[in-house]
Amino acid sequence: MQTQPVPEYHGWASRRPTTPARRIRAAIGVLLLAVTISGCTPSTVHVSQHDPDNLRPTACEQAWTRARQSERLQKNQADGRAQAWIQAARECPARMDEATVHAAQALTASEGGQANRQKATLRLVQAAQQLDPLAKALPVELADQAITGEDRSGFELSVLAARKTDAAWMLTLADAHTAAAQILVGHAKHDPRQGVYPTTDLLAHPEESTDPANGIQASTPALIEMNTARTLLAVGRKLNGSSGTIRTDAGQDAKSHREATSALVDIIVAHLSMAMNLGYPATSSALLQAPKH
Repeated sequence: MQTQPVPEYHGWASRRPTTPARRIRAAIGVLLLAVTISGCTPSTVHVSQHDPDNLRPTACEQAWTRARQSERLQKNQADGRAQAWIQAARECPARMDEATVHAAQALTASEGGQANRQKATLRLVQAAQQLDPLAKALPVELADQAITGEDRSGFELSVLAARKTDAAWMLTLADAHTAAAQILVGHAKHDPRQGVYPTTDLLAHPEESTDPANGIQASTPALIEMNTARTLLAVGRKLNGSSGTIRTDAGQDAKSHREATSALVDIIVAHLSMAMNLGYPATSSALLQAPKH
């Protein structure tokens, strides 16, 4: 009987598997790899899904970039610079101080300083009349702060105007402050206005005063405007949430939210530009200096 030759053994790899076998082995390998990865780095997939969103610039970043780019505009395009910075202040409440100062500086450059005081006064009057959205958004303690600040400034300007014979513009300015306080108190739970405030320091320095924040000498009306702007900037800082957005009532929709922010920005810019028009130094270091206590 003839013996059949025994094939030489070279291991399983020497035997060419069939196509179905190869597919099964590949599937098992992929499955084992997936299990290993999922056990070690469970968040890898989620991170990769959100990366594109994180790379998109926010509305604040976009507005700030446009405002910085607007600084390249010519002097006769100062209105464009001012509007760019106003929009940056609206989109970036956490940086409202800096943005509103830049906006006011641009407006002052556009209007030629004190030569256009009437235009700056008109801006303040108009901003004061548009405060209803802000009044609805202010919590009690911040409403008291804003109302008292505007009311005190109106009283002080009216006292100064009474000592002059050519101060019709100052009376208009005083009325704008009083109107702002009246609108803000419209949604307040109580009325913090005193009506009459101490005048000792005011009467001692009716023409020129020293700014306690930085020692700068400026006209007293200009300093009154600066103090009002600083009061409202402080209100704005306290309204900023951790994400840099103004906090309003939970039931407020997005439109009301933006209107409140815009109203606050507009009135601050109006006070700052009015202060500059009245002779307050238009330097960022002086304008951004907080009062000393």
